[in-house]
Amino acid sequence: MKTNQPRKRVAIVSLELVKEASTFYAARTCTSPQAAYELFAPFIETKDREHLVVAGLNVKNEPTAIQVVHIGTINQSLAFPRDILKMALLSNSVSICVGHNHLSGSVTASLADIEFTAKLEKAYRLLQINLQDLLIIGSGGKYLSMKAEGDITEE
Repeated sequence: MKTNQPRKRVAIVSLELVKEASTFYAARTCTSPQAAYELFAPFIETKDREHLVVAGLNVKNEPTAIQVVHIGTINQSLAFPRDILKMALLSNSVSICVGHNHLSGSVTASLADIEFTAKLEKAYRLLQINLQDLLIIGSGGKYLSMKAEGDITEE
C-alpha cells in the first residue's frame, strides 16, 4: 500500500552509563542506614544546596554506581521517580538507596519527603527493584532513615 505521506525518520539509539570517576567504599555492602549514610555523606553532607543522590546496588547489596540525580535550592530538591529510575535501570540495579541533604541540619521528614518516598516505593515495586532506604542527611553525622521510620515497607 503506497501513500503520498512522507516517511517518518526514527532514531536508532543505544544507551549506556558513562563512568566519570570512582571512589572507594570501605563498607563494601549497603545493608543498614549507617552504611548508606557513610556512602552518601561525602557527596552531600556539606553542600550549599539540597542534593539528591542515588546508589544502585547489585544482588549482594554492593554499590555499583552512584549518581547525583538532582541539585535543588537551599530548601528543596524536586526530583521525580523517573530521574532515579533511569540510573537504576541503566546500571542493572536490583536495589537502590537514595539520600538527600537538609541544609538546616534538621533530619525531620517533611510531608514532601514522606510523599516522595511513597511514590518511589510504588514505582520501584512495580519494576521489581527494591527501595532499600531513603536517608535524610543533616549536619554533624545526623541522618534519618525513612525505612526505620516505617515509611518504606519490607518486601
